[in-house]
Amino acid sequence: MQKIYLKPTVNEITIKGTSKEGHTDVFAYDYYDDDNKRKLGGLYIVGNVKQDDAANAENSPDIAYVTNLVASLAKREYYSRPNISPRDAFSATLKKINDVVEEFFKNKSLNVSIGIFAIAGEEIMISKLGKFKIILGRPARAGEDSRAVDILNNVDLFSKEQIEEKEFSNIISGKVMAGDKLFAFYPNRMVTAREKAIKSELLRADTGQFIDKINLIKTIKSDFDCGALYLSLNEYKEPRRLHTERSGADVEHAVDKQEPIPSAESGEFRSANIEVPKIIASEFSLGRKSNLLFSSIMAPINMIKGLRRNINLKRKFVILSLVTGVLMISVVLIKMFVITDPEQRQLDVAIDQTQNNLKLALTKISQNDLIGTRRLLAESLSNIYALGITNDITQKTADEIYAVLDDIDKAVDASPTLLESMPEELNKKIAVLNARKNSGIALDVYEGNLYILTADNILKIANINNNAQKEPTAWLKSGDLPPQPIMLAVDGNIYVMNDSGTLSLFYKGEKVSDTDTFIVSEAEDVLLASDGSDNLYLVNKTLARIYELDKKTGSLVRTLKVGSSEPFVDAYLTGDSTIIITTKDGRIWKIVTQPSDNF
Repeated sequence: MQKIYLKPTVNEITIKGTSKEGHTDVFAYDYYDDDNKRKLGGLYIVGNVKQDDAANAENSPDIAYVTNLVASLAKREYYSRPNISPRDAFSATLKKINDVVEEFFKNKSLNVSIGIFAIAGEEIMISKLGKFKIILGRPARAGEDSRAVDILNNVDLFSKEQIEEKEFSNIISGKVMAGDKLFAFYPNRMVTAREKAIKSELLRADTGQFIDKINLIKTIKSDFDCGALYLSLNEYKEPRRLHTERSGADVEHAVDKQEPIPSAESGEFRSANIEVPKIIASEFSLGRKSNLLFSSIMAPINMIKGLRRNINLKRKFVILSLVTGVLMISVVLIKMFVITDPEQRQLDVAIDQTQNNLKLALTKISQNDLIGTRRLLAESLSNIYALGITNDITQKTADEIYAVLDDIDKAVDASPTLLESMPEELNKKIAVLNARKNSGIALDVYEGNLYILTADNILKIANINNNAQKEPTAWLKSGDLPPQPIMLAVDGNIYVMNDSGTLSLFYKGEKVSDTDTFIVSEAEDVLLASDGSDNLYLVNKTLARIYELDKKTGSLVRTLKVGSSEPFVDAYLTGDSTIIITTKDGRIWKIVTQPSDNF
C-alpha cells in the first residue's frame, strides 16, 4: 500500500525594486526524494538586509552575503541529522545560526530581517528576526468558513515556544492541511499596503491567478519590490517500488512518479508552476518550464520542414547553410548550459559562496572580529571538504582560506616526525581515558587522578589505577563553568573551554578567571596542558592545526600547522611538552612544541 504524505509545491517570487529597499533573497530546500530525510520536509528562508545609509547600500560588502550565509548554514544544519525529529532539527538550526552570525545582528548600520520556517508532515515551525510575515489561506471545510490568517499574530491556531535568549529565540508552531496556501514575505511598505488584497486573492485565486496579480503590480508601480514564497500544500503518494532480480540481487525500481491526490474541495489538481515574468520557480516544483534553448534548437529544424519544393536549389543551399550554422551554435549552447554535470553545479555554488565568505572575512578582520572570521573560514573549509571533490579549483580555494587563517593565526610549520609506537608514558593514560570515554563531556588524567567534565560540574576519581570502579565526587566548589563547555585540561590547575572560545581557570575547586581567547572551538577538539609548559595547546582536528595559548592571559602565542592530509583522531601531551598526534590512517606523529631551529 502506497504511503500518503503532505508536500508543498513552491514558487519563489523575487521582484526587484529600488536599492533603498535593500537586498532581499528567498530560498527553498527539500529532500522529499530521499527516503531518510523526507520526514524533515521542506525548509524555507526569506531575508532582507538594508543599510541605514541608503547612499552606501550598494557599496557595502556585508549586505550581499548575510542572507546567503544564513540560508547555507540553515540548510546544512537542518538536514545534517535526519534521525532526529523535525522540531529538534529546527531548534538546532536556529541555535547554530545564532552562534555563527551574531555579529551581523549587532551591526547597527545594518537592518537585518530574516524569516525561517519548516514544514514537516502536518507541522509548521516558524522563527523570525525583524520583519517577516506569513499568511495562511485555508479553504472552506465542513462547518468552517474560508479564512486568511496572519500566523505570527494568531494565538488560537498557533503556539509559541522560547528556545534561548538570542536573536532567533522563539518558535511558532501549528498544523497545516492539504489544500492550505501560504504566502511568506518580507513586509516592506509596498507589500504591506496591499496586504488586505493579498489575503483576499490568496483565498480566491489559484496559483497562476495569484502570481499574475502580484506581477501586475510591477507593471503599474515600477519601483514595486517583493521577495516572497508562495506554497500550496497537497497530499502525495510515495512511488510504488517493484522488486526484480538481477545477478542474484534484489533491485528496486520506482514504477510511477510522486503524484498529487486531487483536492476534495475542487476535485482536481492544478500545477503550481506557472511561467510568469519575474517569478522564479523553486528547484522542486512539479511543473515543467518552457525551455527557450529547446525552442531555439527546434526553430531551424522547423524551418527545414517548412521549405517549399518550388524554392530553387541555390536558395535552398543558402537557407540550409544558415540553418546548419544555427544548429552548430545550438550544440555549443547545449554543452554550455544544459549538459552540466550535477557535481559541477554543486561545486560552482560552493566555490561562489566561499569567495563571498572570503570577502566578508576580510571585512571582519578590519573590524577586529577574529572569532567571527575564524568561524566563517572554518565553515567555508567544511563546505569545500563536504563536496568530496579534489581538483585544482578546490585546492586553490582551500589555499586562499588557509592563507587568511595563517595571517590571523600567526601560523608556522609544525614539522611533525613519524613515530613507530606510542610513548610508554602515554599508554596507561590512554587506557584510562578509553575505559571512561563515555563518562562525561571531556576527560583528563593528572598524577593518577581522573577529572571528568560535565555540563555543570567537574568530577574527580582519585587513584584511578587502583579504583577503576570507584564513583566520582564533585571537585568544583564554587564558580560556574562557562556555558556549553566542551574541553578540559589539567596540570594542577584545571582549564575548561567552551565552543565560543571562553577559557575558564580553576584552582583547588575555585574559579580563578574567565578569558576570551577569540579561538573557535568544536566538540571534537582537544585541549592539552602540562605543568612543564607556560602554554596550553588547543588541537583543532578539522583544520589540522594547533593553537598555542598563554596560560595566564589566554592570548594566542602562535599556531602550529601540521599539514596533515589525514584527519586527526586524537592528541596527547607528554611531560616534556611534546605533542603526540594519531591520524586516521593509524600513524603516530610527534611535534616538538618548544622553540627550536625548526621554527
